[in-house]
Amino acid sequence: MAYGLGSARANKWAMALYAAIAVVWSGWKAWQYHSSDDVLAKFEPLPGIPAAELFGGQLQAGNSVELSVPKADLMRLMGLIDFMRYGSIVVGMVIILVGLLFVYRFCDRVIVGNPFTNSARTDVVMIGVCIALYPAITGFMNVLATNSVVGVLELSDTVETSTSTAGLYTATVVAVFLQFVYATITQGTKLARDTEGLV
Repeated sequence: MAYGLGSARANKWAMALYAAIAVVWSGWKAWQYHSSDDVLAKFEPLPGIPAAELFGGQLQAGNSVELSVPKADLMRLMGLIDFMRYGSIVVGMVIILVGLLFVYRFCDRVIVGNPFTNSARTDVVMIGVCIALYPAITGFMNVLATNSVVGVLELSDTVETSTSTAGLYTATVVAVFLQFVYATITQGTKLARDTEGLV
């Protein structure tokens, strides 16, 4: 099989490659943020707030605006904003690496012919947890950073952080579906073995 399931050695090298890609990708995101002179922040007006002027434009109910705010204008809370932005990247990378570790362990069990042990079930559960945790934790940290931007710009009475829960819902559905598929395959394999024993 491909993608790391051909042999124990192939599995090890494949997961090492995926881990290296995750680290490089995270480093690239951190460098992009570090080298930028601006901080991106997405806002939407609070419910019931009339149309308001915002940086030369008008923010109206139902609108969502992404601003590129100069870091020089955010010095009062720039330390906290940096901590949250870099933190979301680092924490996201750690979650990915932990998830890859459990993928590696599960693939190893498949290769040696033990895909339905208690340890394998734990691996699948942890893979699902990592899938769900990634958007939840990184999204939360980014929201805290954006809230800090809102505070520095003194817009707390006018706007709120614009957040999308689509990523979190999608990741949760994928994580639950993964557990369902694994449980179904496990049960199907058990029934097949029982049937063979009766023949």
